[in-house]
Amino acid sequence: MNLSNLRSLLCTESTSFSVVFISLSLIIYPATVLLVPKLNGLIFGLFSLTGLVYLFIHRDQSTRVNRDEAWLYFSVSIFFLTSLLIVVNAGFVYKVLGKYLHLLLFIPVYIYLRHTGVKLFFVWYGLVTGSIVAAGVAIYDVWITDSPRYWGNGEIRAMGITHPIIFGDLALVMGCMSMAGLGWFKQRANWLFILPLIALFCGLLASVFSVSRGGWLAVPFLVVLFFWNIKSLFSFQQKAILAVVVALFLGLIYLLPQTGVSKQVDRTFTSLQQYSDSEITSNNRATSVGTRLEMWQASWKIFQDNPVLGIGWGHYKEQAQLQVDQGLRNQIAASFGHPHSQYFSALVGGGSLGFVILMMLFFIPVRLFVKYINHGETVDIKRLALAGLVLIVAYMAFCISEPMLERSRSVNFFSFYLAVFMAAIYGQKKS
Repeated sequence: MNLSNLRSLLCTESTSFSVVFISLSLIIYPATVLLVPKLNGLIFGLFSLTGLVYLFIHRDQSTRVNRDEAWLYFSVSIFFLTSLLIVVNAGFVYKVLGKYLHLLLFIPVYIYLRHTGVKLFFVWYGLVTGSIVAAGVAIYDVWITDSPRYWGNGEIRAMGITHPIIFGDLALVMGCMSMAGLGWFKQRANWLFILPLIALFCGLLASVFSVSRGGWLAVPFLVVLFFWNIKSLFSFQQKAILAVVVALFLGLIYLLPQTGVSKQVDRTFTSLQQYSDSEITSNNRATSVGTRLEMWQASWKIFQDNPVLGIGWGHYKEQAQLQVDQGLRNQIAASFGHPHSQYFSALVGGGSLGFVILMMLFFIPVRLFVKYINHGETVDIKRLALAGLVLIVAYMAFCISEPMLERSRSVNFFSFYLAVFMAAIYGQKKS
């Protein structure tokens, strides 16, 4: 699309300020989420505030929802309200509850986007831009800067303005979501299909340079998801060839010493071996993998002792320390204020109830996106649903080793793009 076409998207007489603001935000948000402090929060906050104003002024229209919207509203509302109940029961910890507030604010953000409309041009180009910027930041952090940032065992890790894990995970998911729009780009011009491929490569590159091994767990799940989505588009022979190409590509990433992937995978297995061969008090357990295993075992014991409502968010460390004092766990189990897993955090903080509402938060959108992929009225709806499903599946994998919903930037990103994809689908269905 040339400059005049872009200008026509933004500058027609019927285009409101809100359309321009949303369209530019869809480019700015992904391009700066890993690079500029607080800008993503400002955009999300303005969207939320505008949605709340619209909700108040146009109550009759904004409160009229279809069944799919009602299910989504229910999933984020019940998650926040149940978390609030658990926090009140166990003692207020505002820090965690403030992160979960982002999920509840999905509703006004979605209402604002649904009312104003979402232009697909800016959705897809925004994701591509964000992936490329992330790769640029990663290259700068690792190869260019005169003051590289070392992490843990002396490795240089790309991290932008956030934690390396969050940096790598968000870059990876942006690159993979871009791939859902490959058909959209190809419709505009045959050569444009290269853009989402570049975005995917950039997302993978940024993830590799961040050395965020936990995020790599999402890759096989996403590969299966994309193959499931194209099941009706290619013959068995074509899919077999594509599978070989993907396997060769991932194998190349693993084998090239410059990527460091093989070194990190070997380090993971070495850490697992050290952990299994060591005593509880041994320093050999003080690795990234060993620390997580100790915290997860401590979390499981806490859950067994508090199976219904848990101990409330923010109380993990003190309970883990009790197990350390009793000689049940290594000191590293009480090193952090959370158990480095969203699932174990839910079990510890909210017990069975907390875990159930977390699964509802993930699986209700999964169900909706799968429905749109299978029965969407247009190909654009199916592409948007695939991107939304990539978001959820990736986060479900990321949450195995990191509490993604308890980090401001990552939970903000999750709520923002969940609202964007659902509002874009609504707009396509309406038109």
